[in-house]
Amino acid sequence: MKTFNFQIITKDFTLEESAEYLSGIADAAAGSSADVLQLRNKNISSRNLYDCAVFLKKRLDNLNKGSKTLLIINDRPDIAYIAGADGVHLGQEDFPADRIKKFFPNLIVGVSAENVKQAQTAQKDGADYIGAGPVYATSSKKDAGDVMDKEIFKAVCSSVDIPVIAIGGITEDNIEELALLGASGAAVIGAVSNADDPLSAAINFRKHIDKFLKYRIRK
Repeated sequence: MKTFNFQIITKDFTLEESAEYLSGIADAAAGSSADVLQLRNKNISSRNLYDCAVFLKKRLDNLNKGSKTLLIINDRPDIAYIAGADGVHLGQEDFPADRIKKFFPNLIVGVSAENVKQAQTAQKDGADYIGAGPVYATSSKKDAGDVMDKEIFKAVCSSVDIPVIAIGGITEDNIEELALLGASGAAVIGAVSNADDPLSAAINFRKHIDKFLKYRIRK
């Protein structure tokens, strides 16, 4: 059974730093047994995003042994498919999840949601998980929007049967609060990418998420 509890999302990176950065973030994801590594970069061309996806796919395939870190591509089901990635993550302005499930049935589909209606629609359309947030203030995503009220986040978690992954300003100190609100896990960007030692940071997040998931509120 696929799990999505701990997700690492790439920061915006330049092409000049891409090989070194992507190698390091893939090592951190695989080394910490992250469930998902999501490739996200809105500042490069489609061809360059594809090249980065292929690079990560090969790197993860070489690194993954017992437990497999899934590779998910932000926004682009076409690139996810042709690069051999495991899935795609969609925003509210992207393709409908049910269309992706119809034409790319083997792709995992995650959908961002800011409220109960969006989360329930995503589940109805066949989404495999929800990304909800930002749950705390963040500077890692310039298009993150306003911080989600905690009661809304809790309502989103209790309104669907698929996993709800919190994103935005996640630290080791607030994972327990999110678990108590019903989160199935967390996705991080800067907390790993900007760490002095990304692998150690990722391993610590994995431990904290596994520890506090037992407190998660279930329906």
